[in-house]
Amino acid sequence: MNWNQKDDTIRCLESLKSVLWPALKIVLLDNGSVDDSVQVISKRFPDVVILKNEKNRGCAGGRNDLLRYFLQTELKYIMFLDNDAIVEKDTIKILTEEISKVPGLGVIGIKAYYADRPNMFWSKGGDRFDCINGGFHDMGQGQIDEGQYEKMEEVDSVPGGFTFFTRAVAERVSCLDERYFIYFEDSDWCFRVKKAGFKLMTSKAAKVYHRVSASLGMESALFYYYRTRNCLLFMKEHGKRCFIRFFLAYLLLKSPALIYMLLRSRKYKQACGVMLGFWDALLGRWHECKHKVLF
Repeated sequence: MNWNQKDDTIRCLESLKSVLWPALKIVLLDNGSVDDSVQVISKRFPDVVILKNEKNRGCAGGRNDLLRYFLQTELKYIMFLDNDAIVEKDTIKILTEEISKVPGLGVIGIKAYYADRPNMFWSKGGDRFDCINGGFHDMGQGQIDEGQYEKMEEVDSVPGGFTFFTRAVAERVSCLDERYFIYFEDSDWCFRVKKAGFKLMTSKAAKVYHRVSASLGMESALFYYYRTRNCLLFMKEHGKRCFIRFFLAYLLLKSPALIYMLLRSRKYKQACGVMLGFWDALLGRWHECKHKVLF
């Protein structure tokens, strides 16, 4: 997907064009860009299919549009790839071989490395769910690759921007929950895929290189808003057994500590994002953020 980031998208598409896979079909969704992304990209890559949204429908809505397109084709596999990522030439070849070897395997999470430190993990490809903390905290982030993850490992969730899955998965769980807009929509989808009877695993060898949260920025107020609000929605949907314990810890410990840290760092807008995200979760306000103060 692209949203006003044509330079990142061009780098991503150039890497995909070098992939060693004869049946590769590249589909780009432009998620309501207001710059000249579509014109520039279509001229440079005339054989890339470009779907255009009139407005930004978020990660969840955009990927749903891609899923609907995919289900109208005869293709066997689909890969969601963030536009701020670069793939290796053999990435898809490795993934198709891995997914065909494990019975019941429906989704593979791809190893992601920092683009500026290509030997350091951004994610090992997925993780188990931590019900107490309401997240996925053993992703390998920041670790140097010393061969510690050269195996396929069963997980509960994989990063949505580096996801390879079968047609059977898309047919059974054909949409992401658009209430999330961005963040946790991938984890929610993964949990529903597992409930449908499919395995999720990390890749042993497939790699991508990630420029990291180019869509919002890791320190933006919107990042803190969506992460706070959507974590509470995700736990409400999938952490029912420990939700009260989690909610009290979040209310009394985690959120105040985060807000205090942001205020001490004079990141007032980001602190506001945390508070508004918590408030909107309590009121059941989902989909795209409507608070102009955070933009």
